[in-house]
Amino acid sequence: GGAVRGRGSRSSSYSSLSSGCEDSDGEWCIPRDMSLSMLDDVLPRMVEDGLPGGGEFLLAPLIRDIRSAQLIALVVWHGFFPMCAPDAGILLSKMHRQRCVLRPEKTHVGKRTRKLAKSFVLSVDTAWKEVVRGIQEHTYTSRKGDCWLSDDMAALYAAVNELPRARRRGGVTFHSVELRHKATGELVAGEIGYTCGSVYTSCTGFALKDKYPGAGTVQLAALGRWLLRSGFRLWDLGMELGYKVELGAESLPRSDWARHLRQLRTVPATLASPDVDDGALLLLLSSEVAEHREDLLSGSARSSHAAGDAPSPTVEAPSSKRPHLSGAPEMG
Repeated sequence: GGAVRGRGSRSSSYSSLSSGCEDSDGEWCIPRDMSLSMLDDVLPRMVEDGLPGGGEFLLAPLIRDIRSAQLIALVVWHGFFPMCAPDAGILLSKMHRQRCVLRPEKTHVGKRTRKLAKSFVLSVDTAWKEVVRGIQEHTYTSRKGDCWLSDDMAALYAAVNELPRARRRGGVTFHSVELRHKATGELVAGEIGYTCGSVYTSCTGFALKDKYPGAGTVQLAALGRWLLRSGFRLWDLGMELGYKVELGAESLPRSDWARHLRQLRTVPATLASPDVDDGALLLLLSSEVAEHREDLLSGSARSSHAAGDAPSPTVEAPSSKRPHLSGAPEMG
């Protein structure tokens, strides 16, 4: 982060950003010559007052370099969602007018989801490249192959995890979440997300809905339960969609989202892969999970939960060596 600046300097920085460039949709460019410390001063006002022109996006060149990785970590700290427009070569930092969020303890788990759970295995950070490939192949906006998670964007997400801790306030870390078919080992659902303090954000995901109906729903439900067990206080789901509401999420105005993030981004929590015996995912998905939390937590998962035990106000790079949650999972 940058040094604390006086009000005059911040106003000057804000004016510099506001006068950068504006496209037809009222989105604003971050000047390439603006220092990240200056941007760090400006972004809180962007969050409080909204972006100049009433848009939702800040724009920057999509370049695989250290500055772009640092920029991603910085905008995450301030509550923006980093994505991209790959065809245009633009890194987008989105500040939703309404943010869809879910307290992990409110995650809805239906009877069908519990029944399906026994066929799958949930893990975290065991197959980053495979999850990215699954998203690129199966998730798109209007046509197959129309996926915003480009190779460049995925590489920048991973590069954030390699930054010095001082550049990742809140311990900003990107993760892959995997759901495999227990009998075959096939990856049937997964997502890419990131953590900032005790807030977890889902970026994008996929599920093999035709071959494994309901698998994505199980992945989401299991992840919600695991976030709770790992000490996370808020699950950020981005824009509101029907399946997110069915999961138990609700939308918050920008100002409320920002307030929650400011309160929780310094509360530590760690998203490690579950390490429990067969059948435990069924327990995670049951309504009685709270009574068995100590039986479910082990090793780093237990210590990471303890690290997040500070009162609620209302890390590491992707690895192929994480343990699995064995026993029991639709993204969009």
